[in-house]
Amino acid sequence: MTNLTQIQNQIQGHEMPAPTEREARHYWKMILSTLHQRGELQKRPRQGGYVVPQLTVTLLLPQRIIYILNMQKLGGISRETWAADLDLWRQWRAALDGRVVFVTDSAGLAITVGRDPALGERLRALPEQEAAAKDLPTKILLTQDDIPTTPYTVRLGYTAAQQPLDLNLAEAHRALLVGGTSGYGKTTFLRSAVLQAVCSNSQEALQLAVIDLKEVDFTGTFARLPHYFRPVAYHLEAAEMLIEQLAAEQLRRQALLHHAEVSNWQQYNAQTDKPLPLLLLVVDEVADLVTSPAMATLVQLARKGRAAGISIIAATQHPTTRVLDTQVKANLPTAIAFRTKSGSDSRVILDHNGAEELSVPGRALIFQNGWQTVQTLYVDREQVTQLLTAHVQAPRPTLNADETTLVQYALNELNGDFVIGKLYAALKGEVSKRRITDYGKKWEQRGWLTAPRHDGQGHRIGRRLTNELVNLLP
Repeated sequence: MTNLTQIQNQIQGHEMPAPTEREARHYWKMILSTLHQRGELQKRPRQGGYVVPQLTVTLLLPQRIIYILNMQKLGGISRETWAADLDLWRQWRAALDGRVVFVTDSAGLAITVGRDPALGERLRALPEQEAAAKDLPTKILLTQDDIPTTPYTVRLGYTAAQQPLDLNLAEAHRALLVGGTSGYGKTTFLRSAVLQAVCSNSQEALQLAVIDLKEVDFTGTFARLPHYFRPVAYHLEAAEMLIEQLAAEQLRRQALLHHAEVSNWQQYNAQTDKPLPLLLLVVDEVADLVTSPAMATLVQLARKGRAAGISIIAATQHPTTRVLDTQVKANLPTAIAFRTKSGSDSRVILDHNGAEELSVPGRALIFQNGWQTVQTLYVDREQVTQLLTAHVQAPRPTLNADETTLVQYALNELNGDFVIGKLYAALKGEVSKRRITDYGKKWEQRGWLTAPRHDGQGHRIGRRLTNELVNLLP
């Protein structure tokens, strides 16, 4: 135990440096992040949020920062926990790069953090970087001029120096990790990357494999792109099957490379009249696969897919060590972070703090010739339609026999209503109820059915066929 008098004695004789509020706040956030991960912070009743320990004073010394806390307002954590929980101290030390933690007597609790000169210098320089970033627009709309002409290259956005930052999905940036909290641009970047890739590469040069378990981000126009290796996977079972199909395709390609006596797909393409397209796997929420056996296969694709021409963009809004363990991160070496909830989340993605400080939607951090703050490109619905109309000639969709039967019956007998129960009762023995349900989901995602309707009492009365679907009838 060390008491406050001893702390005060240690301070005497030291010349106090100019206050570095940013540096003190940086370490304090790391301390709170450790408590948050342990579940030690109590929820506020009704108001939401967390009760956090109250700082009485923060002392900045040449070699260390000392935080003194009010022992009566420690966020509901007992003094015994603070004083005796050695595991808490060890976790703090790990989070603070080995910095010391010690507890005072009943007058208070103090945490000391050894100051890192390099970190202090970087944090003091950060305001200049942020000032430069403030010159960036808060929204930059993707236009035709932003789409790079280099094959397999997409534009992330523009740096604080107003320079474009491009990513080569076939080479240096073939395995991307994208993280950040909801609403700050992560999914918009995925849509931007896919849109740019299909606009600048034909379906003979590029194939897509997309996992969209939220069932909202790659529907409609995106679901009808002609570039798909397999249809968009909207459910876990379909996602697992898609990943296994990609693994089988990797083995097939490896056999072709071995037979041709070449080491990668570009060399193979240079000597064949049937070149292999780049296979781009986009996973919109990798956290949903953590407990699935497919996760191990996904890691193997990231590790061994380069030679076979398989690239990956894996995104998550849950950047924890459980989701992004060491093996996953090691095989997704290029990291892009949008705003995160905490410094620990930022470190999981980037091995670096800073993403928790981002406040503008679409603003991201990436290490590319040094740390870069980037305003990523925004994609709106109208722009998607315009770019795809100009660049991508999608084949006219066709209906199989079962789909044709369902559409004709709904049109002729149900006045255009798509009601699963009535369709199944009428077509029992021809089309299973599960298949009717699956068709309904797929058609709704593609915009071929209206959204569910409800009667005056709020009861669901089903969806209706759209003209786009009816016009597909032979």
